[in-house]
Amino acid sequence: MTATDETPLLAGVLLAYPYPWDNDFIWTTEKEDEETLAYARAVLEACLPSEPLAGPEPPQETVLHDSGDDAYPEWTEIRAVLRERMPYARHVTAERMAEAEAECARRGLGTTGFQEIWTRRITAWIAERTLYWCGLMVDDEAALTPWLMDLAELYVQRGMAAEKAVGALSCTKSVPESRAALARLAAYDGLPGEIREAVAYELL
Repeated sequence: MTATDETPLLAGVLLAYPYPWDNDFIWTTEKEDEETLAYARAVLEACLPSEPLAGPEPPQETVLHDSGDDAYPEWTEIRAVLRERMPYARHVTAERMAEAEAECARRGLGTTGFQEIWTRRITAWIAERTLYWCGLMVDDEAALTPWLMDLAELYVQRGMAAEKAVGALSCTKSVPESRAALARLAAYDGLPGEIREAVAYELL
């Protein structure tokens, strides 16, 4: 857990999150037992923003195909600083965030709204990993119904982990609740173009 004199920035249920928030290959070995599914649901409920975000989170990962491509965006360097100081959710504290902000400022990186942006961004990565596991790795779709479908739809509408949320609905399309959620999202105004296209593709 965090030191007693540090102030956690993430929801309480996330402090027990046992995986690095920046690791793509997590949850995959977890059993589909009642306790694990209940924790996954609690994580998704805790990470869900209360209202639509001003911009999608987290940012889309950058892929460089050759040496002529543009450099990685600045946020990837900031993420590396954060990884060093707070690799797990329980380490995401106001004190460590302030240290990371100071280091980023020293490197000449942008720090406007630093704590708010990066607390939200780390939360979004945690949500992505959890949605991915629920949608792709859990075979017992009945155990996910309807809470995963309800939450995935809300994630898409609110602009957090939207790609992975659509993926979770796609992987569970045999469940009527998933198909209904995709149909509602297809008619939902305000989705980014790439997310709207992904939803439309799943409905073909």
